[in-house]
Amino acid sequence: MKKYFFIAMLFSAQMLCAVNVNSIINEFKDADRAEYVSVPWILMKMGHMFMDEEDKDDISARINSVRVLDLEECSERVKARFTKRVASLNGHGYETMVRAKDQDGSVQILVKEKNDIIKELLIVCGGKDDCALILLKGNIRQEDIDKLVQQETDKRNGRK
Repeated sequence: MKKYFFIAMLFSAQMLCAVNVNSIINEFKDADRAEYVSVPWILMKMGHMFMDEEDKDDISARINSVRVLDLEECSERVKARFTKRVASLNGHGYETMVRAKDQDGSVQILVKEKNDIIKELLIVCGGKDDCALILLKGNIRQEDIDKLVQQETDKRNGRK
């Protein structure tokens, strides 16, 4: 009986310590001077109704919800705690797509995929000045991202 109780306690502790984006957002969205915006799937679907026909195949049509957490105005202590919590996401179902770091901070793009479809795209900015998290949920294909990168590259090169 003790063995089963011990196993149940270990399982419960593991569940409580589980790291996910929702727990991080919930922990920091009410911090002093934090800004938080959530656009749930129902509002996204309503927005899709007003899209032009040529935009129906755009990447934005594949996004179901958006959550943005901005901690730029928060204290250094809150930002440091946030950075530490976000660092624990890697390896918990998320893969790093892009990581960039300079003297001012860092940017990470993490993805959670299922059957080659990106279900969650997480953009995390960390540093002394910037500290933000953007979570996009949907069904994003790799071709959508490639198309978006090509469009932005063309704009920067003056082609459109």
